[in-house]
Amino acid sequence: MLGAASLACAPAPRMGEAVDIAEENAIIIWDAAAKMQHFIRRASFETKAKDFGFLVPTPTVPTLAEAGDEAFGLLAYITRPPPPPRDLPTSKSEAPKLAAVAPAAAVKVLATAKVAGYDAAVLEANDSIALDRWLKENGYHSSPELVDWYKPYVEQKWKITAFKIAKDDADAGKVDSSAVRMSFAADRPFFPHREPKGSSAGGTPRLLKVYLLAESRFDGAIGKGTAWPGRAVWSKPLQDSDRSRVLELLKLPANTAVGARRLTEFIDGSSPRPGRDDLFFATAGDQSEIEKPWTYGDPPSRSSGSRRNGYAWDFSWIEWTILGALALICLGLLYLVYRVGRWIIRGFRG
Repeated sequence: MLGAASLACAPAPRMGEAVDIAEENAIIIWDAAAKMQHFIRRASFETKAKDFGFLVPTPTVPTLAEAGDEAFGLLAYITRPPPPPRDLPTSKSEAPKLAAVAPAAAVKVLATAKVAGYDAAVLEANDSIALDRWLKENGYHSSPELVDWYKPYVEQKWKITAFKIAKDDADAGKVDSSAVRMSFAADRPFFPHREPKGSSAGGTPRLLKVYLLAESRFDGAIGKGTAWPGRAVWSKPLQDSDRSRVLELLKLPANTAVGARRLTEFIDGSSPRPGRDDLFFATAGDQSEIEKPWTYGDPPSRSSGSRRNGYAWDFSWIEWTILGALALICLGLLYLVYRVGRWIIRGFRG
């Protein structure tokens, strides 16, 4: 039986095992005209379990597809102070198609798919106890806390997508999942942030990073307006070439969300995380641009965002000052050796 961890960082492993989400990265592309959200997530799991699962709630039936991991590296590069890169590799694989499945009595399996290394099932339930039974019968672990977690989604007729993941190396302590794209109709952009009771107490510190591409700068709030500890650290209009590149890497058509041209990056490092409700985004009152100040440290690389312009010689002014001082010292030592050598030679000749 697999443990189940929700996308909202709410591990629910099987008895005697633990699954922690150490880091989450998400890309949200909001098409305001079509009321459509494209949601791409990637996570790193800390666990000794050989396999486990996680549940993702959405207000409507999602379309599932694999997305290129390179998009996260590109956005990390774009949101650095220097200009963005132009030469990340492109993935050309086709998105898998969902296969319709006959509905069950109280839990309907709307679709199944194999995507990005996962087995996925899109579920619709009219009873949380029936969903609990379905999960257990299909190899997922469920618990009273998890039932309480998805009960509001069942009551609101949201859909639950169940993913299964298995580790390649059973002895490895960390699992890095591939990027999965979920496209679904929604009234407003959101991130599934709710957690089962007790899952936020203590645990492994974790980082949530969300890239939101929309028609303007957005702010996030938990539920009906509760303050979210996450903050916007970068927000600017995305250049046309970069926007096209992001869509290409995410395997989305070039005409996706044509009005979404403002990219905002949010960071949430809170621990424990206030997972009382989901995270919703709305147009911000302040539309000013945000840029990260340059700080001394490890700049980003082209693929992961850890070296500024992707070149070994791209140093900060402090590094250049130190190198210049060392160069002057070396020149001074060479000159001193030269003068001493001339003095010794004159002594022998005299």
